[in-house]
Amino acid sequence: MKKNRKKPVPGGDNIVLFPDLESRLLNKATALVAEKHYREARSLFGKLLELNSHDLKGLYGWAVCSVELGDYPQAEEAARQLLLGNTPYYYDVFRLYLTILIEKKDYHGALSEIRRLGGRKNLPPESKEFLRQMKKFCEIRLNERETDARDPENSERYHADWTANVSKKERQIDWTELKQAKPKDQMMLIHNIADRLDKESIPEIQHFLLDKQQNPEIKTMLLCAVKENRLTEKMDVWKFGKAYRVTFDHNFLHKEFSDQIEAQIGQVLNSENPTLATLAIETERFFTMTVYPKPFDPPSARVWAAVFSIQASQTGEMGEKVEDMLELFGVSGNEFQNACRMVHEIEGYGIR
Repeated sequence: MKKNRKKPVPGGDNIVLFPDLESRLLNKATALVAEKHYREARSLFGKLLELNSHDLKGLYGWAVCSVELGDYPQAEEAARQLLLGNTPYYYDVFRLYLTILIEKKDYHGALSEIRRLGGRKNLPPESKEFLRQMKKFCEIRLNERETDARDPENSERYHADWTANVSKKERQIDWTELKQAKPKDQMMLIHNIADRLDKESIPEIQHFLLDKQQNPEIKTMLLCAVKENRLTEKMDVWKFGKAYRVTFDHNFLHKEFSDQIEAQIGQVLNSENPTLATLAIETERFFTMTVYPKPFDPPSARVWAAVFSIQASQTGEMGEKVEDMLELFGVSGNEFQNACRMVHEIEGYGIR
């Protein structure tokens, strides 16, 4: 994991579309996790930890991505820091930590942690049941070392089946907890429930998506989980003051329009400024995912390629003038202002 090296937060006199660096990093990383781009997401969580090595959301994101990438030493280090810190979701983090130990086949270490946590007072009932199941599993695995050596294929199948069974029984989805949590804490909760969503969850999912009080970015994460689990073909979602019908098809998350914008950015910037092109595409992917399913206005890939390139230039302190960038993309000042109106409308809902 990257160590704590304080860096100045980019800033200046220019007006930027998404001014808060730490918030932008977290939002972009969260969006990448929802799309299962764990390597790219971990890189952004790493940048967040460069700004603050004790950032709880950054540590949790780093741990989750490291588990998904099979980098258990890094995941274990992050989980340990979370457990030592003042994380408000101690038991959820502990489950992640225990999963890491078991994936490493460190059953002695897992049993030691189970005994330590089991001695705590006021342990939630669902956590007691989870610990009981995991204690039994670890003891069985330790007692079957010789059997493992004789029949490793059957042993690994048993290991996978047991782990999946425990995960499903771990606890029921607490939708009230999810709805009442702060938006940036909901990232962890969505990740925790994603693999437990099934067709019986659809009414609760639909209720959450139509709740006018819930954060638009979190709704997008939940939509991604619905699509990943193939729960249904269509759902309704309330976003930015309007109800939309979402279709889980090839154009989910504005995929076709997003590809067009990225092609425009690459065509104009790749040869002259590839670094800016990369930053512009990162900005575009976060915004496109967050704004979905609201249509882009104006519906011009060329205009939005200019908007994201200008924003990336400003936040990256690259010194590019707005007028010069508009000329590069062949975009008029009026077209640019029309697009900015949509950006500012989205910002009004707390999106940065």
